[in-house]
Amino acid sequence: MRPFPIIVAALGLVPAGLAAQDRAAFVVRIGRDTLALEEMTRTATQIRGQYVARAPRPVHALYTTDLNADGTIRRFELITHNIAGGPGPAETRAVIEFTGDSATLILPRGDSTVTQRAAAAPGAWLWIGYPPGLYEQLGRQARAAGRSPYTVPAFSPGPLRGTVTVTRGGGDTLLATISLPIGEVGPIRMTLDPAGRLTWMSAVGTAIQTVSERVPSVDIDAAGPAFAARPLGTLSPRDTVRAAVGGAELRVDYGRPTKRGREIFGQVVRWNMVWRTGANAATGFTTPVHLRIGGAEVPAGSYTLWTLPTPAGWKLIINRQTGQWGTDYHADQDLVRVDMRVETLAQPVEQMTIAIEPDGAGAVLRVSWDRTQASVPIAVR
Repeated sequence: MRPFPIIVAALGLVPAGLAAQDRAAFVVRIGRDTLALEEMTRTATQIRGQYVARAPRPVHALYTTDLNADGTIRRFELITHNIAGGPGPAETRAVIEFTGDSATLILPRGDSTVTQRAAAAPGAWLWIGYPPGLYEQLGRQARAAGRSPYTVPAFSPGPLRGTVTVTRGGGDTLLATISLPIGEVGPIRMTLDPAGRLTWMSAVGTAIQTVSERVPSVDIDAAGPAFAARPLGTLSPRDTVRAAVGGAELRVDYGRPTKRGREIFGQVVRWNMVWRTGANAATGFTTPVHLRIGGAEVPAGSYTLWTLPTPAGWKLIINRQTGQWGTDYHADQDLVRVDMRVETLAQPVEQMTIAIEPDGAGAVLRVSWDRTQASVPIAVR
């Protein structure tokens, strides 16, 4: 997860009665941990603000967003300071400027910058990670359009660009889903008050997993040193499991998310939906020999492992596609699906763990997180 700015474009989308100048503050959390604090000031022509964030490294950032007459973003600038010291430049600067159907990007690269040009549909929504203010802008645009679903292009400084669709939920709730070449992120739930101010947003159950809440104020000055002293680091570090079964070394490569006080299954990991069984990139599995997993034949080779958790039971999915992101699942590439044994643990497991443990002449693959453990037997064929 990377640091992010809060950006809100308002002119032309401001409901009657909203002041010409508006101040906002947000607390962004992942589970019980505070991930970022942000404050911003918005006028009809410009948004300025600052934030401090704890992951993957502590940063303090200043940003400015210039708006077109219709309220869309014309130019965005972000200056980021490394407040924890260590490797990397002390300050970086990024600029995105929209003109017609293209964007000019000045992005940091080491101690210098690189300039790029990219296609950008007019009126595209600027997506830079998880900022509450950007979703506030998106919600206002959807309300002003007066239709559901509301779909516009989504532009990102990175290579992943697609569309974002907003639909109405109950009451003041809107649901946003970002569609990318590697899959969907969403639905992200957000609540806007009658004046169009974002009051709450939850991305729990998506690849983002954060909750953002509007608050009266935040203390940026105090948060900087505090965050620098307590960085969160990589939220879901990569790990590799190696185990010898029947003289052959099996290997699993996966991201390890942490519970952080959350209810995992049914909330963070949704029921009845295929899960990457980890975080970030898809979970990889390699075997140099033919195996029998849960009674199914698995030839020697490299695969990805997925699971389908449901309240009634789990299935392990072994998929032929490899090297993809964890939202890029294609059922037509499935090799096999097998039932898993599910147990309730006496004590919760804080950091998700995959293990391959010896069991007689074979082994057992176990997935453990929170109070749930799902397992399947492995034997060399």
